[in-house]
Amino acid sequence: MLAREIADQRFDVAAWFQETYGKVIRGRRDLHPYQGECVKHLKKNPYSALFIDVGLGKSVISLTLIADLLNDGWRGKALVIAPLRVARSTWPEEIKEWKQAAGIEYTLIRAEDSDDDIKAIYKEHYDRFYAAERRVGETPRVAARNAARKAAPFRQAAKEEKRRRLVLEDTELHIINVEQLVWLVEYWEERGRETGETWPYDVCFLDESSKFKDPSTKRWKALNKARGRMKRLHQLTASPASEHYEGLFAQLFLMDRGKRLGNSMHSYHKKYFHEIRKAHKWKLRPGSDKRISERIADICKVVKLADVRDYVKVEDWVPIKRRIVLPTDIQNRYRQFERDFILELDDDIIEAMNAGALFNKLLQLSAGAVYDAEKNVRAIHDEKIEDLKELVEELGDTPIMVTYWFQSTLARLKKAFPDAVVMDREAKCKDAWNAGKIKMLLVHPASAGHGLNLQKGPGHDIAIFDPFYSRELYEQVIGRLARQGQRKLVRVWQLTCVDTYDELVYECLEDKHQGQERLFKFIRAARARFANDNERRTTRVKAA
Repeated sequence: MLAREIADQRFDVAAWFQETYGKVIRGRRDLHPYQGECVKHLKKNPYSALFIDVGLGKSVISLTLIADLLNDGWRGKALVIAPLRVARSTWPEEIKEWKQAAGIEYTLIRAEDSDDDIKAIYKEHYDRFYAAERRVGETPRVAARNAARKAAPFRQAAKEEKRRRLVLEDTELHIINVEQLVWLVEYWEERGRETGETWPYDVCFLDESSKFKDPSTKRWKALNKARGRMKRLHQLTASPASEHYEGLFAQLFLMDRGKRLGNSMHSYHKKYFHEIRKAHKWKLRPGSDKRISERIADICKVVKLADVRDYVKVEDWVPIKRRIVLPTDIQNRYRQFERDFILELDDDIIEAMNAGALFNKLLQLSAGAVYDAEKNVRAIHDEKIEDLKELVEELGDTPIMVTYWFQSTLARLKKAFPDAVVMDREAKCKDAWNAGKIKMLLVHPASAGHGLNLQKGPGHDIAIFDPFYSRELYEQVIGRLARQGQRKLVRVWQLTCVDTYDELVYECLEDKHQGQERLFKFIRAARARFANDNERRTTRVKAA
């Protein structure tokens, strides 16, 4: 393969790349010192983690490690497991941008409905079934519906066949999205029974390892099955404990098999947490955050934006709360709904069946529309819409990104701002945004949280329309703008209805942030002690 030829023959990769792709790429000399230290950390610790802020280069750090392993004679196969958008675009783009990675041949294990070959197969069967339906007298509408239903299994079979073909390609690096991991593990189990071949990936990178924080999920169990055949497992994330310290156990167990935090979630709970029986939750014992950090610091390296200011020109982001006071009648309805679990409308009532449902519906009410029992959207007010209009006017020609959580909010935003562009699944509008051609970009945090570089254009404002409860998604979606290459201060406008659950959500997000920052602080302190101890031991040995 090309990377192996490069490692063996040592030819000029940059010249080859320029001839092939028509542009000069960056190389090892362009790595920042902290990135070089991260490569050394991963290389020294076969099972390790980088808790590295968004935009600081975890992809190129990992690719540089792969290049180093190839240069050292490794001839295995590496696997990257990443969120869909990151797998589909970020990793392939990074490979093309760095000299040391340019020779790494990769395969993206992904088959989609929009692929030309899959579309061709689907169209062939659809046309055949449509013609048959029309011959027996069906109307065009019915014929189209029946043809689509009958052609769908052929499309699915084609996608399955394509995935099975891609997974056997002999390239140094395979890239797959998180959702396909269970399929991948099951595929190699099946193939092992048929041919004797086993899991081929001895080096594995978990991009956004926080997606493996729950040991009860199928994806975690699948990866745990394959773990024994890995000689290296490296976890990459900016938010390992954005929600709670409980999520650390599953991530660490995949690396050290229970050496640091115990062999089971039960023992981890008992050692570091108090149980709140009535709430069916666990609360961290005082001082346990520091104890946990010290246990894991040797294999977990923290890199925060504040630590690398001398090397990276990335502006901070600042939250700005826009206080929205609801009209008195809306406030009264909000309070009644909060108290009685019932929202009275002119022609109907909406009932929350439990506290969780009530919390969600109160956030909907703050946003301006509530779903009824039949999932119909019932508009209540436009206070946030009007505030957003005022903000857009204040910003003038500056583009703005607006996040929504509820589909009802998306529909209302599209109606209020007809020229707004919704982030598409393939992120095709990314270039237009970076070119300053989009005035308002509407994004959902769950679909735009990873792998989008939106910092290259004039936009540096983001409005949070619907507050949401995930600190990880909150940091990640802001990190689409506040990342390397951003030349301006990123402003995060929190559209907040006063005296509502909007305020509570932001308070909870800040609590989660403080907890995670303590983790990072303790890990750095522990690593510093380890380094000092090693230095003293080295000095004593030399003196002896």
